[in-house]
Amino acid sequence: MNNLTASTISKFSGLMFFLKRSKKDFEMVADEIENYSLKSALNGLAEESSFFVSEIKNYLKHLGINSSIIPVTEFISNYYDASSSDIATESCQHGLELKSLCSYIEKSLIRAYCDLLDEPLPCKSLQEIIIFQLNALKISFLKIQTLNTARFAMY
Repeated sequence: MNNLTASTISKFSGLMFFLKRSKKDFEMVADEIENYSLKSALNGLAEESSFFVSEIKNYLKHLGINSSIIPVTEFISNYYDASSSDIATESCQHGLELKSLCSYIEKSLIRAYCDLLDEPLPCKSLQEIIIFQLNALKISFLKIQTLNTARFAMY
């Protein structure tokens, strides 16, 4: 049942790593935010990222793939730059630090998902899951960007 290439499996593993890392980043940022709606949206995105990791793991397990034994070093070098993830927090004016962090993570995740969709996936349902997750993340990031902008809007 496993028709996934080593490259595809590595991309899945890397995506899961990056989703886990993003979850931690969003939880950390949410702890610093006083705006309830924005804090809630960030915590929601963190939980959504965690759920997506579980969903991918379960599907790979269904295909007979143990995702925990796959190295992610190639993926990390392509998508995750640890120095870039620590966005300069001195640019706190008007929520720019949150905007920068979200922009970096959103672009990286979209690239990772799109690269994965370029791979031949063995079944349509797996591709549909990946597309659903990608679209859900785009909507979540848009919501956070809107709430972040709104908290500094002049009425």
